[in-house]
This record gives sequence, structure tokens and C-alpha cells, in this order.
Amino acid sequence: VTDELVKVLREPLLFEGADDAVLDTFSYSTGPLLELLLQDDRLSAPVWVCWGKQDPWTPLKRASGLDRYPAVKRLIEFSGVGHCPHDEAPEVVNPLIVEFAESLRQ
Repeated sequence: VTDELVKVLREPLLFEGADDAVLDTFSYSTGPLLELLLQDDRLSAPVWVCWGKQDPWTPLKRASGLDRYPAVKRLIEFSGVGHCPHDEAPEVVNPLIVEFAESLRQ
């Protein structure tokens, strides 16, 4: 964890109303669960799910069945990575984002 990462994560929490947003996020009151979104027939875009195997808040077993939904085209698990793969392993995640974006052009 770097000072820059702490700053990036801390600053939005200082804005007015941030406490309500954090509470909504942790209580899932801002919208449906991922499974509900993925089973919605209106979802026509492909989905790649990226998950850190060492995620302390959302265990990998939660992701293990997501590939049963038709929209989920790939389930990518990252070893040695926790809750924020994009922060913890950008050298692995960024090329996947590029590959995903390029696949949408085909």
C-alpha cells in the first residue's frame, strides 16, 4: 500500500454525503445484487468477471458460479490479489481491459 493509494481512497470519503454513500455500498441498498443483474434478459453486453483469490471481503466462492449466466464470457481469478485487482496488479489487469475492449469491436 502506497501513500498515493491511501490518498486516492481517502479523499472521496471527505466529501459531504460520503458517509451515506459508504453505508449504502456496504448495505447493498443502492441496487440489486450482481446475480440479479446478470440474470436480467436485457443484459446483452458481454461480461468478464475479475476476482482476487485473496479478497478478504468477498470470497472467491461468491464468484465461482457467476459463469453460469449467459452474459459472463470469462471468469478470471487472480492469485495473490485481494479486493482491488486493478490497484494491486495493474500490470495483469490493464492488458485484460484492453483485450476486453478490443473483443467488443469484433
